[in-house]
Amino acid sequence: MSQYSIGDCVLERSNPLFQEALASTYKSRERPLCLCSSPGIPMYIARTGDNSYVLKRMPNSSQQHHPDCESYEIPAELSGRGAVENKAISEDQETGLTNLKLDFSLSKVSLNRTINKGETKEPTVVKGDPTKLTIRSLFHFLYEEAGLNRWAPNMEGKRSWYVIRKYLLQAAQNKVTRKNSLGEALLIPEPFSADHKNEIVARRRQFLSKLKKQGNKQSMGILIGKVKSIEEARFGFKMLVKHMPDTPVYMGEDVYKRINKAFSTELAFFYENESIHLLTICTFLLSASGSPQVDTISFMAVDRNWLPFENIEELELLERLCTERRHFIKGLRYNLGSSDVIASVLLTDTEAKPTAVYLVPAGAAESYYNELHAVVNHSELPSQVLDVNREETLSAI
Repeated sequence: MSQYSIGDCVLERSNPLFQEALASTYKSRERPLCLCSSPGIPMYIARTGDNSYVLKRMPNSSQQHHPDCESYEIPAELSGRGAVENKAISEDQETGLTNLKLDFSLSKVSLNRTINKGETKEPTVVKGDPTKLTIRSLFHFLYEEAGLNRWAPNMEGKRSWYVIRKYLLQAAQNKVTRKNSLGEALLIPEPFSADHKNEIVARRRQFLSKLKKQGNKQSMGILIGKVKSIEEARFGFKMLVKHMPDTPVYMGEDVYKRINKAFSTELAFFYENESIHLLTICTFLLSASGSPQVDTISFMAVDRNWLPFENIEELELLERLCTERRHFIKGLRYNLGSSDVIASVLLTDTEAKPTAVYLVPAGAAESYYNELHAVVNHSELPSQVLDVNREETLSAI
């Protein structure tokens, strides 16, 4: 965990005195230093609406931090984040708030019709608007902000739904969309506890009660959860989410069919490999009976270490890197399609500089190779290309 020089103290974020030190330094207008590199990298402090303080890296300074520092990010050209940064994602240094522009709604005006919308356009075919985040992009953003796409050997065996939930909720703090708090719209099921079952159910019901229809307008929630199953219901289908089995999420038959088409790979891994977790993010609203119904939905397959992957080759790559106790960051696509080039992983334990690893997908077109060569040639980082079409092996890593 990174250490910071704040006033006369050197502290980690987990230190009980951290907030007090930030408050004191905020008033004196001093610049804290991140000590991941010598002589230290300036940071800034912002005060939030609830009068707490957050420590942030300076804009455009992520590459100055050590690759293992939480303030370091994959260079813009190697990840889908570069296409949406400062467009769909913008940060206010005065307030410490990050404003997100979404391409989906968090409210609905009643049109007296059955809810049957889903994220139906296959995200790898249609280019996303770089000025707005799709629901998949929002998931990638929160996952990256939570640091869950990072890996180090000391994380082995320490990730669970409790940990995933904790860091996703932290990532949602100080994020707003249309001046509304993202965290207040977010439902991430609490880990089940027999001793606290009634309290957990009561808190979930209290959250859902905020989504009840007001006039002809109804607010939506955003659910992030681990899929347990998708089953037939009396009408349409229902998705059972781990840790909230008493609250199924319903969808129409047409949505179910489009999900199976758009997310066939993710669903296949989930059905065929017991070590794979299938995560979902969806916007939902309540039916007249109070049941959640899908409006917009996306899925993400993650391995046993909760690292996202796109295909079998990438799953094998992640498994090998974890077995060999490597340090790395997993690249995420955000709005980019499957034919766009991103680094599959960024190895952060290589000498001098991190190394970008590109995994060429099966059946890649000539245009993919052209874009790959352009990205590699323009990047300041060393790179390694693994091409499954040319019988490259993972032992080359």
